[in-house]
Amino acid sequence: AQSGMRQEDRVLQTLARDQHHVVGRREVRAAELTSRQWAYRVASGEWVAVMPTVWRHAATPETWEMRVHAGARWLGPRAALAGRSAAAWWGLDGFERDEVEFVVPHARRARGGVAVRITREWAKKDLLRRDDVRVTSATRTIIDLAGQGGTARELERAIDSAVRLRLSSVPTLTKRMRELAKPGRRGLPMLRALLLDSGGESVLERRFLRVIRESGLPRPLTQVTFKARSARAIRVDFLYPDHRLVVEVSGKIGHASDADRRKDARRRNDLQQRGFVVLEFTTADVMTDPAGVVATVQRSLGALVGPNRH
Repeated sequence: AQSGMRQEDRVLQTLARDQHHVVGRREVRAAELTSRQWAYRVASGEWVAVMPTVWRHAATPETWEMRVHAGARWLGPRAALAGRSAAAWWGLDGFERDEVEFVVPHARRARGGVAVRITREWAKKDLLRRDDVRVTSATRTIIDLAGQGGTARELERAIDSAVRLRLSSVPTLTKRMRELAKPGRRGLPMLRALLLDSGGESVLERRFLRVIRESGLPRPLTQVTFKARSARAIRVDFLYPDHRLVVEVSGKIGHASDADRRKDARRRNDLQQRGFVVLEFTTADVMTDPAGVVATVQRSLGALVGPNRH
C-alpha cells in the first residue's frame, strides 16, 4: 500500500483483489466508507463503473474476465453466463473472449450493462459454476448456440471440443436436445445432422466417422478408455467391441523422437496382448483414400468374430 493512503482505501483495494478486482456496495460498506466519501471517489475517477453498482480501481485494467465477474455480481445468483460467452468461458474451440452475455429466468428483468437474454427453460441441470461464475452447461450452451444461429463449423468445433474436454458427450447432447425440442425451436435440425458424425475429438476423427457412416458400416464406439493392468490407462479413438477391433486415426506427420515411437509401440503391443486387432490410419488415408479406409475396416470386421476368438 502507498504511504499516506487512507485505511479505508487500503481495505477496499484488498477486498477488490479478493473479488476478481471489482467491488460492490458490500465492499464499500465493509471498508467503512460513507456514501458521500464513495460518491467523491467515483466522481473523481478513482473508481470506475464496470457494471451498474460494480466498480474497478482506475489503475486496474478492464479485462473480459473482469466484465464477466462484474456482470455476474451485478445480475445476482439467478443469472448465468450464456451463449458465446459461456462457450468461451468453458474454453470451447473457436470462441473469442469478447462478448459478455447472460441469461435470466423469464420473470427477471435486467437493465443495460451486458447483453441479457430471458428464457422460460430454466433447469438446474443446465446451470453449473466455473471459476466463481454461474454458467450454462457446455451441453446447454451448444444447444443455445444452435438456436442463436451458430454456423455448422462453429457448432462442429463446439461439439468436438466439448467432447475432448469431457464437458459433454453425444448421448448427453442428444438427450437434452430431445428434452428441449419443441415446434419452431431454431437450430435443432442442423445440430441433429452434426451429431451424426460427432463423438471424436478432432476434425480428422469427425471425418472418419462420416466416412464410416456414408459407407453403411456400423458406427464404432468413440474415445474408449481401458482400465490399466499397470499404472497406465489406454484410451483409443474408436472401438468395435464385439470384434475386438481398435481403430486409431492420427494427424501426426511422423514422430518427433525415438521416445515417441517407443511409446506408440508399447501402446500397440499392450492392446494386441489384450486380444485386440489395431488398425491405424493417417490424415492422408482418411482425407484422400476413404474407399481404402472403408475396405480395410470392412475386411477386418468380416475376418474377426466375437470377443472369444482367441
